Amino acid sequence: MKRPDRESAVEKKIYSRRMLRAAIVCAAALAVIVLCLLLERSESVSEFCSRYISRPIVWLMGHISSVFPFSLFEIFVFAAVAAALTLVLLFIIYCAGGFPRRGASYVTVLAAVALCVGAVYTLCTGFNYYRAEAPLPMAENDEYGKEDYAQVAELFFEDLTALLEKAEIDGNGNLVSPYSFDELNDVLAEEFKRLDDEYFGGYYTSYTPEAKLMASSELMSELHLIGITFSPLGEANLNAGVPVCDLVSTTAHELMHAKGVMRESEANLVSYWLLATSDNDFLRLCGYLELTSDMFMLTDTERHEYWAQRLTECRYDDVRGYSSRYWSQYTALRRISGFFNDIYLAINGQGGTESYNEGSQTEITFTPVYDDEGNPVYDESGGQIFESEIVAYSQIHRFMAEYFLG
Repeated sequence: MKRPDRESAVEKKIYSRRMLRAAIVCAAALAVIVLCLLLERSESVSEFCSRYISRPIVWLMGHISSVFPFSLFEIFVFAAVAAALTLVLLFIIYCAGGFPRRGASYVTVLAAVALCVGAVYTLCTGFNYYRAEAPLPMAENDEYGKEDYAQVAELFFEDLTALLEKAEIDGNGNLVSPYSFDELNDVLAEEFKRLDDEYFGGYYTSYTPEAKLMASSELMSELHLIGITFSPLGEANLNAGVPVCDLVSTTAHELMHAKGVMRESEANLVSYWLLATSDNDFLRLCGYLELTSDMFMLTDTERHEYWAQRLTECRYDDVRGYSSRYWSQYTALRRISGFFNDIYLAINGQGGTESYNEGSQTEITFTPVYDDEGNPVYDESGGQIFESEIVAYSQIHRFMAEYFLG
């Protein structure tokens, strides 16, 4: 019997009902998203929802996903892409074949699923972008003077060079980790318990989910991605191929997202503080490597040259150079990830990818240098010489000052 080339009245009714049900789900999910977007503008509401809605979801899903030794997020992404392409293809085929309602029903189902995922994601993460500022023990800006911060720099570089001299560094300049990734998970989970102290007022969830290495790490490197946290699954996902120093600091950063700190600058600051003030030499070294350029700002020319030479002797340049060489291999897709990350952060009220560096901003004034006769002084290349002075220290400077001098 020849199959009809048009939808029958019964088929029209079936697919119309399917579209209606999917449309209702779409409307409900969209309403949840819009409601969340409106409520999250209130800091007090966001703080409440972060603690009593987002946190339980991450706790539950994190315990479920931890049963699996692989990344559920990775499977979810590939399955979602495959399903979306399949449904779009079916839509085209059915519409071209004279079955528009059947084709449209697949599109509405796809939209319903996408909006439901978006609603859950917004519940898990959206409020965390608008909650109160993450607490960290740090000095007040006027608590210490220039000489005090110079002392902080000396203590920092003394410790950094000592740690580098003890560290194992391979012939390429890559740090050799004393831990497997599973062991690193355990070490970081233990370190994160410091955030349970009464000082932090319960801001950070006590639950630390498991970080997982992704099978598609080569693709992540092409996209210049080191880690991705997907809160609805309670997972922090890491690129397995990156240099060790990058892997450790980014694992801590991604786990901070899972613990409720979504603003990129704060996830950086808290993870840097956690690593740089650790009693664990390896973690502290990885934290210090992220802060070196900030700490050089606290030195004068003479001490800057001295410590730069000492770091070279301790293979600091090899370690950072290995990281630079690694990432320089991957250029094809870098702009794509940056473009979409910019959009994502802007949607969540952040200043795009520039927001990553907000915690390291230092306010500096530059004053021109004049000779005894009041004439500007120039260097050998003809450029005018200026004297710089820090008038507002960065949060990184202040929490290191609290660590060394507090």
